[in-house]
Amino acid sequence: MKTIFKTLALGLLLLAVASCEKHDLFDENTITGAVGPEAYWTIESSMMKAGETMGFTGQYYSTVAAIDHSEVWYDLFEKEDKIVTAAAIKSFTYSVSSSTATQKRILQTIQSYEHSEDLYNDSLRAFVVEGRFPVSNTLSPITWVNPKDTVGFTKNLHAYFGENFAKEFKDGLTPKMNPTADERHYGAYMDIIKSMSLLGDTIITPNGEKMPYLQWISDSTFNANTNSWNRYFKQNDTIWSKVNFDTLDMKVDTNATKVNIGTNRDPIIVDTVLYDTTYIVKPLVDDVIYVYPEIQHVIDSIWENHVTFYDLIDGAEGYSVDFKREYYINAELRIYDEHGNYSATDAKQININ
Repeated sequence: MKTIFKTLALGLLLLAVASCEKHDLFDENTITGAVGPEAYWTIESSMMKAGETMGFTGQYYSTVAAIDHSEVWYDLFEKEDKIVTAAAIKSFTYSVSSSTATQKRILQTIQSYEHSEDLYNDSLRAFVVEGRFPVSNTLSPITWVNPKDTVGFTKNLHAYFGENFAKEFKDGLTPKMNPTADERHYGAYMDIIKSMSLLGDTIITPNGEKMPYLQWISDSTFNANTNSWNRYFKQNDTIWSKVNFDTLDMKVDTNATKVNIGTNRDPIIVDTVLYDTTYIVKPLVDDVIYVYPEIQHVIDSIWENHVTFYDLIDGAEGYSVDFKREYYINAELRIYDEHGNYSATDAKQININ
């Protein structure tokens, strides 16, 4: 019996040892790291001026190792908001805008603070550090909104929006003005022509005649509500139309037998008298050029050769440009122990104004 008991006991002991070596999950699968100090902090404000300092209060303690020192760390982000609008156009809204936030500086140490046993607060049962940290005065925000003159405009435009922005802006707007090869956004073009005060200027028409825009390509209707004239381009069906030109009602002198419409046109002949001053008339020749293509030609020429980026963005309050560059930091307080281990507080975003 004794031999059997000893053998059985030895077997159970070996089984227990083997079991411990095989199933000690804590020993084999858990990786333990160094425990840093406990830390917490508050700051004076979420905003600060460039070139000034921010005050803070930090609390910390450690149950593992002695505290060595504390540090403030922060990164830096640059935020830019841009928008340029074609203010001269009222018929629809066209603008180019962007909003970006770019990290300009990675997280790094800014200021260090000594630790002392004198910082211990009995009531809080923690060390309390109070300090300030700086922000560079080169981080002041830049605001460029509705500039009213052209002094330095091109230089700033290139610096803030890129050297090709003016061309890219107009190139992007052109398809909006001309949806297809045969179509024009005439209301938008009229906005441009009026804003540039071109309605009274004289031009050379495709036929070589010198005449004012107002006479040649626009009509006007007096608006009693606004006590002003509403300007619009002549429509092809109010002048003459190649599409439906069998007959055209038109007021002419009662004694006329022929009348010219426009300049350098083939005459049309009186055909039938309807009543005193209205006749049905038709052309002497079948191939008559109607007005719309010529209006398109002149408008396209004005757009390409005379309308500039500055004309497009010229608004009542100045050029319709809005550029803002601002900076913000994400700051944290780190507490280091004598072994170089540290704990970081939560990060505080601080906007620089």
